[in-house]
Amino acid sequence: MKKVKTMCSAFVVVLGVMSCSGGDDSSTTETPPPAGGGDVVTNPTYTANIKSIIDANCVSCHAPGGENSTVPLQTYAQVSAKAADIKIRIEKPAGDPLVMPKGGKLSQSKIDLINKWIANGMPN
Repeated sequence: MKKVKTMCSAFVVVLGVMSCSGGDDSSTTETPPPAGGGDVVTNPTYTANIKSIIDANCVSCHAPGGENSTVPLQTYAQVSAKAADIKIRIEKPAGDPLVMPKGGKLSQSKIDLINKWIANGMPN
């Protein structure tokens, strides 16, 4: 019985220590996960989050030799310059002839990530 009381006491102490170690989380720096991850990204950047979406879904048509090579989307400068148009096109409903990417629609999480990036001033 004494061993059970000792173990329970130790358990309570450990729980108490663990619950008090947090402190104020407002000063922590949040690192964005890679694009396509399931976690919420609060401050997406082109390099960390947007470039991989553009590369996987847009560059095949929006690069030299592509169907829409006149509107290249290979660099931060090109993508940020077309951000307003990208926003309009990715928000079109599936089946709309102007929806991008052609032949399909981005997932809502990717659309939300791009929109958040644009709303935050398109950080590189």
